[in-house]
Amino acid sequence: MGNVTIEEVAECLDRMGLQYLATLSLDGKPKVRPVQYMVLHDGKMWFCTNSEKAMYAELKKSPFIELCASCLAEDEIQSEWIRFSAEAVFEENREVKQAIMQKSAIVHELYANNPDHPLFKVFYLKNIRGSFNNLGHVTGLAARSDFAKPVEFAL
Repeated sequence: MGNVTIEEVAECLDRMGLQYLATLSLDGKPKVRPVQYMVLHDGKMWFCTNSEKAMYAELKKSPFIELCASCLAEDEIQSEWIRFSAEAVFEENREVKQAIMQKSAIVHELYANNPDHPLFKVFYLKNIRGSFNNLGHVTGLAARSDFAKPVEFAL
């Protein structure tokens, strides 16, 4: 395992901008949707959702997720990506909600800048295990010394 910090993972997600989160849907099939990492608070990566959304019900029933993000580089073979699994933990945290509203204009608007809005739910991830990668490790490409090897992490 590499010496990866939670701050490095959070910075990567911020840099990528949009991530794709997979859950086990209520019908037992996988479901993937775009999400955005929000804030790092007390050493935890926080996300948010609406309690009327399917994602909220899915995570309450089965809190295990997979998340993947990538950003295509101009030299596409140099494109980096991150993938990890984790467990979502819902927790009422007004300070986190306020920080998310400061970061995200969409969340600010959706919940009328009210961190106490009853539909506004936040969760953090625990037991994070994954890796940083680049497309230079696609099976079938010749091995090249200019590609960093995947870096695995457990947080």
